[in-house]
Amino acid sequence: MKALQLVLLSTTLALTGCTFLQAAGLDVDSAKSALAKGAIKATAAQLPIGLEEELAYGGAIAVKIVQKYGGLDEDQQRWQYVIRVGQAVAAYSARPELAYHFAVLNSDAVQALSAPGGYVFVTRGALKKMHSEAELAGVLAHEVAHISAKHALGIIQNVKSRQAMTDAAADAWKGAAAFSGVIGKFLDDYLEQGLPQESEFEADRLGTQTLARVGWAPSGLRDFLKVLAAEEAGANTEAYYKTHPKTADRVAKLDGLVASLGTGATNEARFSAAIQ
Repeated sequence: MKALQLVLLSTTLALTGCTFLQAAGLDVDSAKSALAKGAIKATAAQLPIGLEEELAYGGAIAVKIVQKYGGLDEDQQRWQYVIRVGQAVAAYSARPELAYHFAVLNSDAVQALSAPGGYVFVTRGALKKMHSEAELAGVLAHEVAHISAKHALGIIQNVKSRQAMTDAAADAWKGAAAFSGVIGKFLDDYLEQGLPQESEFEADRLGTQTLARVGWAPSGLRDFLKVLAAEEAGANTEAYYKTHPKTADRVAKLDGLVASLGTGATNEARFSAAIQ
C-alpha cells in the first residue's frame, strides 16, 4: 500500500491532449526515417527487433490507434489520473526502464490497446464500465504486460520475415516502404482480430501479478472482466469481444490466481472522483 501511494504521488507527468503525440514521439515520418537509416535492412528480418526499431514501430502503431478511435479525450482530470495509475503499474512491470505513455481515447467503445515501446491506451467507454482504481490498474497492467512480453513484436517479426522473402529480389528492406508494409499488415490483423488467445491469457496473468506487487487488489482485472461478461455484446462492447478471448474463459483462468494473491486496495472513491 505504501509503495502504491509513493509511486502515485511521485508521478507528476504534465502531459495534455494537445502535446501527447509530441511528448511520446509519435511521428510517422520520424519513425520511417529512423528505420530507413538502418533499423530495418535485408538481414534484419532474421534478427530480434531491437529497442530503436521497437520504438519506431510502436510510435507508428500508436498514431494509427489514435486515429482509429477518434483522437484523444480532452478531459485533463481523467487524463492525468490515468497517467498516474499507469506509471505506477509500469514501475512494477517486467520492463520498468521503458518510457511509458498512457492516454485516454475519445471513444465510447469499450477497448484498451497497446503498442510496442510503451504506448498504452484506454477508451472513455472502457472507463465508464469500471468501478474502482484497481479495475483501471488491472486493465492498464494487462496492456503493459503485452509490451513487457513483446507479444506484438513477435507478430511483427513474423510479418518482417514473410515480407523479406517476398521482396528479397527488390531489396525492399533498405527503404521506408518496408516499414509501411509491415505496419499495414500488422494493423490489418491487430485492430480487427487482436492478439493470439495465448498472449491475452498470459497478459491477464502477468497483469494480475503486477497488481499484487504494487498493492492494488489483484482482483481488479478479473472484476472488470466480470462486468463485461454480465453484459450482452452491443455496439460499444463489440470491439472488445472481437479482439479478446471469451470473457468467461478469462475470468475462470484468473479465479485461482486471484485467490492465491490475497487482497489489496481498490480505491473506489478516488476513482469515482477522478473519472466521473
